[in-house]
Amino acid sequence: MARLVAISGPLASSVHELRDGEIAIGRDPANDLCLPDRVVSRRHCRIRTVDDGYELADLDSHNGTFINGVPVRSKSIGHGDRIRVGHSELVFMVHSEENAMAALADDDTRMLSRPVRLEAEGLRWSGVDVGRMARDLAALFRISNLISEVRTMDLLRRELLQLIFEVVPAEQGVIVMMGTADEPESVTTCSRDGGQPRISVPRDLIHRALWEKTGMLADRESGGGSGNVLCMPLVGAEHALGAVYLLSLAGVTFTEDDIHLISPICRIAAVTLESRLAMEALRRQNQEMSEEIHATQMVGESRRVAVVKDFIARVATGDSTVLIRGESGTGKELVARAIHQRSPRAERPFLAINCAAIPEALLESELFGHERGAFTGAANTRKGKLEVVEDGTLFLDEIGEMAPLLQAKLLRVLQEHEFERLGGSRPLNFRARVVAATNRDLEAAIKAGEFRQDLYYRLNVVSITVPPLRERRDDIPLLALFFANKYAARCKRPFTGVSAEARKLLLNYSWPGNIRELENAIEHAMVLGMTENILPEDLPSAVLEGQTEPLDGASYHAVVNRAKRELIVDALEKSQNRYPEAAKLLGIHPKYLHRLARNLGIKGAEG
Repeated sequence: MARLVAISGPLASSVHELRDGEIAIGRDPANDLCLPDRVVSRRHCRIRTVDDGYELADLDSHNGTFINGVPVRSKSIGHGDRIRVGHSELVFMVHSEENAMAALADDDTRMLSRPVRLEAEGLRWSGVDVGRMARDLAALFRISNLISEVRTMDLLRRELLQLIFEVVPAEQGVIVMMGTADEPESVTTCSRDGGQPRISVPRDLIHRALWEKTGMLADRESGGGSGNVLCMPLVGAEHALGAVYLLSLAGVTFTEDDIHLISPICRIAAVTLESRLAMEALRRQNQEMSEEIHATQMVGESRRVAVVKDFIARVATGDSTVLIRGESGTGKELVARAIHQRSPRAERPFLAINCAAIPEALLESELFGHERGAFTGAANTRKGKLEVVEDGTLFLDEIGEMAPLLQAKLLRVLQEHEFERLGGSRPLNFRARVVAATNRDLEAAIKAGEFRQDLYYRLNVVSITVPPLRERRDDIPLLALFFANKYAARCKRPFTGVSAEARKLLLNYSWPGNIRELENAIEHAMVLGMTENILPEDLPSAVLEGQTEPLDGASYHAVVNRAKRELIVDALEKSQNRYPEAAKLLGIHPKYLHRLARNLGIKGAEG
């Protein structure tokens, strides 16, 4: 029969069976397992049989339920899993031939932990030991100096461990910094002799110290030897950052004075580490914002680009809905971001959502959010983009691909400036500015019944058409240099310029993919190029094949293109202009044949 074996806490060494396949745990005597512990909720958790296994469910307890050191809401459990409820450690047992202590084994290490309750704040010494007091105070002063001198985070953590070794009998130490998902983000190990040993840190001990925000002592047995473990959380001004994990010298245990000294050291270190992390986050944010602002600068000096820049300057200061038209790859999102950056909303969020990339069933939840239980799988309330954007700018890309039902809902948002989450009944205010973009002919879509005319009028308050690259060829050299410098820095390779022959190829190509295709072509050249200049052979084959006229100094590519053209024309003549048969004669895919014919300017009947 399945049972729980208590290995620590008020009911240590007791065994409790799951009668009728279920056991309720809590502080209330009405529970099957009553734990007289103030941090245990009256109805804390429940274990019951589910199908062929067992499941633990937390009953909305105040301090949580942990399985193998990880907080859970509902989870399947198996033989040997460790369950922590308050100060009690329970081992779930199914097989009778193994005992609870064996289930605790992790490789060759066994560990029983207990919390360290510090009654008084600050340092405390037992007895009068002036020499120890002076040493400990000197260590604190050195930590203060270390904080102001050391700049790198990793070196700061290593130096901190070395200072700890000077004042407590620790042989090895680890500083574990936790990430946002309660998983280790960085681990720094150090030994008393300055080495970097490989240390296995029990995950459950770290999680428990962080969850309870108190130190943990543990007796450790490994490989026939024994030792003492101290785990102290690094709790900053706002949240817990990680923990310091210390292993004592052989045969030596940590004393109460050691614990009371480590506590203020960890508090000082935590505040410093938190400040350093905040500064690094601010630097990254500043860099990202600088890159974003730089990314909103339209590269080009042609008359068509000047018209777009003038449009951005005039509409940015208002709140009118903007519709941006243009072919795919022309930079419609770039225009939207430029409008946002130059508007009074620049400090507020800019959220972009691609209406064509998200399935219809998910797009509604992505836009409007949902309440808990609104549909199958909606375990929690979730805010949608309309709510998260607050009073910033919402960019709806590929608006022409939005489903009719969502078009009607979006129309109501634009008219009434309010919306409701899925499954909700409370109206929420919508205060953001909407900028939409499309590469479709919306007027034709309206006639075909695929787009609502009333929504079109709401979106088309002011509009601009971003010109395709073939209509602003004067900007191609500037754009090529811009992208080349960008990817030269990323690839860490020297770059001096674009050769005259390559520049002619770029200027004569039709660029059906517009600026996006040009950027990809330059990145291709920077990755595969062997010289400091971009040469014709560095460019993609599509650019080489798509020339409308012979180029001086590019005889090799002209000959290759001429040969390709002759082969394709001959194959089309033999197949009576039927592309599938011509492709079979050439030994290539029909789609590739269509692309070659289009790039080489070959016209023929498609069969």
